[in-house]
Amino acid sequence: QQSLIFHPNVVNSLNLWALCGLVYFLAQFFQLKYVVMYGWSSFLAHMDNVEAPPHPKCIGRIHLYSDMWRHFDNGLYLFLQQYIYLPVMACLPTTLLARLCASAVCFSFVCVWHGMIDRVLI
Repeated sequence: QQSLIFHPNVVNSLNLWALCGLVYFLAQFFQLKYVVMYGWSSFLAHMDNVEAPPHPKCIGRIHLYSDMWRHFDNGLYLFLQQYIYLPVMACLPTTLLARLCASAVCFSFVCVWHGMIDRVLI
């Protein structure tokens, strides 16, 4: 994944089908890495009788990007909803502007969490 940043000419030389295949493969690889890393910690939590969030849905089966947050990283979704989104919404009147503001606060949290790099904004 990181090598594509340093060799953009490889990406630019791909036709549309190859580019779509590359993106799909990278997303599947990310999901596999995520399942292994968090699946192991989920297993250890289960051994200690601690309830952990469910495993992520396969991203090849998610057709709406709005479902990506709800089903891929359920723990992060619940954290953002409970500790950031809903408290911000409680302070503001229920309007579209308030929902956009609460969403921007959540996005800002994720951006800071990932180190405020430009790739997060893309």
